[in-house]
Amino acid sequence: MSEQKRKIGFTVACVNEFANKHDLSIQEAFQYLFQFKGIAFIKENYDVEHTLDFETILEDLGILCRKNGGTL
Repeated sequence: MSEQKRKIGFTVACVNEFANKHDLSIQEAFQYLFQFKGIAFIKENYDVEHTLDFETILEDLGILCRKNGGTL
């Protein structure tokens, strides 16, 4: 599998886990993460984030999104 496919798969998994944690649809989770820079964070920090457990990743995303104006 190419690195790009791994990154896409990881991003999809993060969005799904975020949606589950916050009781959102996948579309709502993606829109929230995109708006508050979570998707960019995942892309920019893939090398580190993909080595962490989802609880830590979701915590990182929550902190980042709140810093960028998110309220979840």
